[in-house]
Amino acid sequence: MNQPYILYDSLIFDLQKFGGISRYFCEIISRLNVKYDISLYYTENYYLAQSKICKHHLHIPGFLFKHFRYKFYRKNQKLTKKLLLSSSPYLFHPTYYDLTFLKYIGDNPFVITVHDMTYERLPEYFSGAEGTIQLKKEIITKANRIIAISENTKKDIVEILNIAPTKIDVIHHGTSIQPPLGRQKLLLPNKYLLFVGDRTSYKNFQRLLEAFANIYKNIKDLYLICTGKPFSPEELQQIHKLHVENQTLQFSVNDEDLSELYSRALLFVYPSLYEGFGIPILEAYACNCPVALSNTSCFPEIAGNAGAYFDPYSVEAITDTITAVINNKEERSRLIIAGKERLKLYSWEEAAQKTEMVYQKVLNDFLK
Repeated sequence: MNQPYILYDSLIFDLQKFGGISRYFCEIISRLNVKYDISLYYTENYYLAQSKICKHHLHIPGFLFKHFRYKFYRKNQKLTKKLLLSSSPYLFHPTYYDLTFLKYIGDNPFVITVHDMTYERLPEYFSGAEGTIQLKKEIITKANRIIAISENTKKDIVEILNIAPTKIDVIHHGTSIQPPLGRQKLLLPNKYLLFVGDRTSYKNFQRLLEAFANIYKNIKDLYLICTGKPFSPEELQQIHKLHVENQTLQFSVNDEDLSELYSRALLFVYPSLYEGFGIPILEAYACNCPVALSNTSCFPEIAGNAGAYFDPYSVEAITDTITAVINNKEERSRLIIAGKERLKLYSWEEAAQKTEMVYQKVLNDFLK
């Protein structure tokens, strides 16, 4: 029997041009010392193009991908089906949740990475949450092994799905972001708080805005900078209502810009109600930026003593914690030093090695 290879589908690369899960797979796959394949012909995913880990894919410019999106998806799906039905033995690692593969996988084993249990913990924030919850449950319970990206995510899987803890391996993320080298490129205010990424409801941006408006009353040269998509009409309405429209800025950034934003910020604030891991914590540490964050879900596990914590449901607590840090140089320095030390616990190299060990466990059982 041939030695099985690792097979990944195209799903997350079809869904994301940018995004944490597609980045995770690129970081892991690029460091593997095993034979693998990705069932993908066409993509606009930024990280896949940068990593060059998919030998036979064609990177499609955004305008072209938008026009022929469905056709490209179908081509990728056909390739996935073809490889899943192949007579060559493989271990399948689906990149996201889709039941289709179960029809074609036969006796081949599969591993699933669970990035969070947000839908299960906060269903009220998602329309159609029940369908996603059922889909995830079926795939996770049928997997040969499960990778959880934090102990907190593992605990949630065990509690919610009643899965044996021995079936789950915890593998933390790393970060590839580097502190900025050379001169400053961005035109930025001298004093600002930084919010990074998606601002959907459970990310708790609205309460942060209220807290920022409170702080601005006393610190008139303070700004709030947000990365990610432009502000929605609802966000602009709230910003206007709080009288902080001149102090609230939005940037669309690449990694180099993001690194500079972290390094020059007074404080990175992460007010999410729930996360599976929280890569921006590590990004801030790597760029010598102090971190203030929620005291919920995985945050205490990941940040340890290198964070100033607040209750994310309390605007007053967010206000008080941010104020205490930005008005205290010694505390900012302490958080920066603690963050540099904490960062030593996390690396993509170690994550890739541990992922290979999970694959080997499953293949050893499969080949018995």
